[in-house]
Amino acid sequence: MRTPGGRARPLGLALGIGLLAGAAVIARRQLDAVEVVGESMLPELRPGDRLVVESWTFARRAPRAGEVVLAADPRRPQRELIKRVASVDASGGWVQVAGDAIDASTDSRVFGALPTAGLRWRAVLRYWPADRIGLIRRQQP
Repeated sequence: MRTPGGRARPLGLALGIGLLAGAAVIARRQLDAVEVVGESMLPELRPGDRLVVESWTFARRAPRAGEVVLAADPRRPQRELIKRVASVDASGGWVQVAGDAIDASTDSRVFGALPTAGLRWRAVLRYWPADRIGLIRRQQP
């Protein structure tokens, strides 16, 4: 709001900053950035690729075969794995995940199916390196 002299009121400015900060916190909980480490997703994803991932999709629906996801590693839950959904069971409660480079991947062939609740994020965009910027598309595993 403006005073008769044309200056913004401090309360209005503080409210605007507060709203922007709140929106950033909400977005941070639903969007994140990760770096690919390892070669299990070659050739689609390379070590050093940087991805934008989002968390709202799996709150609304089950994962679909072919989507690239970040999943809790069942051997070390604080660690995340980047894999492709190979299949989803009929109930939608369990998924098999696999790396695109089968010979370089530790995945559901080793540790079995994962609960869908263990899928934290869906990869949506590669933003680095600059010459490979683009959407992460669903592909048949």
